[in-house]
Amino acid sequence: MDSLAAVFRKVGAPVSIERITLDPPGPTEVLVRIAAVGLCRTDYHVMRGERRVAMQPMVLGHEAAAVVEQVGGAVTGISPGDHVVLTFIPGCGKCHWCRRGLHHLCAEGARITQGPQLDGTYRRRDRDGAAVGAFCMIGAFAERAVVDQASVVVIGKDIPFDLASLVACGVPAGVGAARQRARVQPGHSVLVVGCGGDGMNVVQGARLCGAARIIAADIVPAKLDWAREFGATHGVNAQGDALIRAVHGLTDGIGVDHAFVCIDPPSTLLPAFRATARGGNVVVTALTPDTVTEIKIPPLELFVTQKAIMGAVYGFASPRLQIPELLALYRTGELKLRELITRTYGLDEINRGYADLEAGRNLRGVVVFGD
Repeated sequence: MDSLAAVFRKVGAPVSIERITLDPPGPTEVLVRIAAVGLCRTDYHVMRGERRVAMQPMVLGHEAAAVVEQVGGAVTGISPGDHVVLTFIPGCGKCHWCRRGLHHLCAEGARITQGPQLDGTYRRRDRDGAAVGAFCMIGAFAERAVVDQASVVVIGKDIPFDLASLVACGVPAGVGAARQRARVQPGHSVLVVGCGGDGMNVVQGARLCGAARIIAADIVPAKLDWAREFGATHGVNAQGDALIRAVHGLTDGIGVDHAFVCIDPPSTLLPAFRATARGGNVVVTALTPDTVTEIKIPPLELFVTQKAIMGAVYGFASPRLQIPELLALYRTGELKLRELITRTYGLDEINRGYADLEAGRNLRGVVVFGD
């Protein structure tokens, strides 16, 4: 069938809205109608060449909620009509990590920038018949997508699609980083550097953990105001050494128990590290351009202060476990989802949406599709 899609063809250029041909799902795959997809900064990094992918053309988009329309003969536990969230790292169920329930570490995750399906073949073709890749094996900036069952989590039909899309990436990335990676405890102090999609959800996660002091740091004043609505106790418009001084001033010179680097690690990791107390944790949730190969942290300083520097993808928790839990927290009113969405867009407005993101006008933009 034909499907309208936003296709990435050239670094530095806008995505183009095109008609592509979508082949039927394979034995372990499902055809889904995309209902909503978040405008995550990761796709923007690809468009700008900061996250290199193995092929062009490619359909971007990975933070999505959808309706199942067709399933392959070997698919289990998924039926036409199901509402689903798509996971940008597949859980193959066979590798060392998946067998231990660590689907966020699935061995197949290394292939999400390559373009083919999980089985190594393609389901998308452009008007010239050329294969079109799918970012994260999803390619959600499209009316429809074919994805492997390894990338599908069935959810309740009571969750609006625009809200459900958020738990595909940004919400678990931030909330999980606080709850699962850093394991923030009641009474702890937290610094969140960069209050965009990930960072705002770190704020939420820290609040859910009972943190006593949550310091939001951003150079966009509106984001500091938003952060207070999500649970931040303090807002700091500072960076570099000024950020370190501000955090020390709020913590009696001790620093925070946990710092989260949610934007531009090359410039923010060292200040976050130095704003963290001895024995504390520094968690990196933000993507770094793959051309950056090192970040300077003095080894002696790391040794003497006994701090831990950690990465966190998907909040360091299995999306198959975390997504249902996050939606349960939304149902009880403990987790904010609706408040994360600044505005919605049509598929043909994706480039405008990313311009709004870059300008700091959006916390999260979401592309929504009609019936």
